Amino acid sequence: MFREKLRTFEPMNEMAKPLTDDDLRAFSDFVGQLPKPPPPADAGDPARMQRAQAIVNQNHCNSCHKADFSGADNVPRIADQREDYLAKTLTEYKNNSRHGYDATMADVMAPVTPEQIADLAYYLARVR
Repeated sequence: MFREKLRTFEPMNEMAKPLTDDDLRAFSDFVGQLPKPPPPADAGDPARMQRAQAIVNQNHCNSCHKADFSGADNVPRIADQREDYLAKTLTEYKNNSRHGYDATMADVMAPVTPEQIADLAYYLARVR
């Protein structure tokens, strides 16, 4: 996406410009072998975790991203990612400044409020 400028972040666009498809596959294979990030030490506030679980169920997040949020194929792992990164990414999908391979995430995020985004990011960063 960076190479074709479907996502624009100039340092990444420039770095990806000369990469071949084989280079990208090799990079993807390498990243795919990295250990998953550890979740925060705290299990999270139960009320906030429950609110986020309701949002997950309502929006079927555990369908595309799998029940354990590990992702698959072009659907990214969102479990145990940094809370600030998740909040930023979800907000960008909502305001359509971040693009995926299709418009699914923009459609899913359209009705989600900023408060719900904060709860989702909190939950996904701590999901076990």
